[in-house]
Amino acid sequence: MKFQNPKGILSVIFVYGIILSEYYVFVFHYLPYRYSNNSGSTIFIGIEFTLIYFMIHWAYIQAQIQSPGHPSPDLAKNYQEHTLEEIKSRTKKHSEIIQKKRKQKLMKKYELAIDEEDELFDIIQAMQLDSYCFKCKNVKQPRTHHCKECNKCILRMDHHCPWVNNCIGQKNHRFFCQFIIYALLCLSQCVIFITIEMFGDTQLKGDSKFLCQMCALTSLLLCLSMGTLLGFHLYHIAKNVTTVEFHIEEMKTDNPFSKSKVIDNFKELFGSEYIHWILPLTQSESKVRIKHDSFEL
Repeated sequence: MKFQNPKGILSVIFVYGIILSEYYVFVFHYLPYRYSNNSGSTIFIGIEFTLIYFMIHWAYIQAQIQSPGHPSPDLAKNYQEHTLEEIKSRTKKHSEIIQKKRKQKLMKKYELAIDEEDELFDIIQAMQLDSYCFKCKNVKQPRTHHCKECNKCILRMDHHCPWVNNCIGQKNHRFFCQFIIYALLCLSQCVIFITIEMFGDTQLKGDSKFLCQMCALTSLLLCLSMGTLLGFHLYHIAKNVTTVEFHIEEMKTDNPFSKSKVIDNFKELFGSEYIHWILPLTQSESKVRIKHDSFEL
């Protein structure tokens, strides 16, 4: 496993520590007590809980080790020299306009000089064209962004996640969402079962009682935060918008990437085979057609 940032190792260790501690308390402190009162259902819960716990690790590891997706290093070679120069020139001009508009938005007290060409600039139209990354020295396909943490261009970049210590992009966004879903399934069980026990006539004593109380409390807090995060991602996947694009005001009124059916937006990221929606399986690489830039028309 290649860690993009040494500090990310601590974040990953922390996540594993939380997952392991919740599993340990639920399985080795709560379930043994429950087994003495109801052995049949306890065995089922233990097996089911362990299977989901395994799925958490599987999805989490996939999100870490799978590449988020990068443009082919030879992509620029597929373009004619004059077309490549056009893309570079256009990218530089667009970047200057965007920076100028950002400054104007931040410095409302000052009027920045924006010419007629800048006023006519349409960021939505620009997003649908190929651009050029001067750091990677390569062409960027639409929805590709350069990650400062990874120092690489990421296909359909969503965000850089310190808790995964990897960028979340086209090829591992699905694993990231699956990790959160499986984690919520485990955490919600900890909250529900232990809370019901604590509000009842519990006979949990000593360390087991304290650990179960802490487990329920931390699980509840994690459920609230991770549930909010999952809702944020699923909503934007349904709209076919990345976290990067969410911060672009124009995308909220004019999204050129959204398909007519919500299910098609999910299929773009999760795949057409529903087995991949459930299991964090690696999909086989498909041949990617080179998209011709509009300058070639």
